[in-house]
Amino acid sequence: MNEQARAAQRRSRLLLVGLAALFFGPLLLSWGYRQLGLDWYPAPRLSGVLIQPPVAVPLDTVVAIPAGRWKLVVAGPCDEACWKTLVDLRQIWRSLPRYQEALARLYVHPPGLGLSAERLQEQAGLVQFEDQNGRLLAALGDAAPPSDTAFVLVDPRNFAVLRFRKDYDPRAARKDLDHLLRRFVAN
Repeated sequence: MNEQARAAQRRSRLLLVGLAALFFGPLLLSWGYRQLGLDWYPAPRLSGVLIQPPVAVPLDTVVAIPAGRWKLVVAGPCDEACWKTLVDLRQIWRSLPRYQEALARLYVHPPGLGLSAERLQEQAGLVQFEDQNGRLLAALGDAAPPSDTAFVLVDPRNFAVLRFRKDYDPRAARKDLDHLLRRFVAN
């Protein structure tokens, strides 16, 4: 073999090694990042608090809500903070027109402590439910402490999965709901 043939063979081998490095390099780099525990994309931060494990909520008795809907549940009796939460939820619901059919708003209250007719008229689309035996309010209390919870998100299978504290940010709550519904609701 002469000198020119060896040089050509060396160039071919270097080209082959370069192509292999070009192909396997990113794979090895991502594997290394993964092994070191470095996350390229951190998990999204929720403004709500996940309920671990999810708690079953007996919403089968509420016939006004069709099955298969996500539910935003506010537990009463309703004071000014509760009313602000209901107004915020109405605005969040209106700002998500793609998911209005998949999302229901529910106000659960003890007997005799419902919203007045004027306030109920302001809340178009809100379902008001009087909990006669207290089972639903007790289940909501088990899922989220009433002293620190503004509202609870209940999935279509009637499990409380996410709660929002009383000092929640409506924009962040809307972002959380949009993110969740985009993932789990078929369009």
